[in-house]
Amino acid sequence: MQGKKETFGGMVKRLRLEEAKIGLRAFAELIDMKPSNLSNIELNKIAPPANRKTIDLICDVLGLAKNSNRRPKLFDLAAKGQKGRIPADVAEAIREKPGVPVLVRTVANRQLSEKKLKELTEYIKKYY
Repeated sequence: MQGKKETFGGMVKRLRLEEAKIGLRAFAELIDMKPSNLSNIELNKIAPPANRKTIDLICDVLGLAKNSNRRPKLFDLAAKGQKGRIPADVAEAIREKPGVPVLVRTVANRQLSEKKLKELTEYIKKYY
C-alpha cells in the first residue's frame, strides 16, 4: 500500500474485489456475517473478528491456500490495534501445543534481536 498501513478490513476488501471477485453481500453470506458488519470491518469502523474459525473461513472463501503467507498476515492484521490481543492462530497454537509457551519464553528471555529471530525462523522452516 502506498503510504498507508494495511488493515485487516482493507486487505479483505482488496482480496475480495480484486482476486475473489465477490460482491459484499455474497461474500458476507458465504462467511455467515451480516453485510453491514462486513462493510464496517472493511471500512475499519469496527474491529475484525477475533476467532480463528471466522478468519480461517474468510481466508478459505478468498481462496487463500493453507500455506499462503497472506493467511498469517490476515491473522496478524486482525489482532493489530487491539491492545494485548494475540493473533487467533498463535493463541490456538499456544493453547494446543505444550512446547510453544516454553519456546516463546525462551526467545523472550534471550532477548533476541529481530535479525536473530528471522534466522531462528528460517532454521525452523528449513529443518522442521
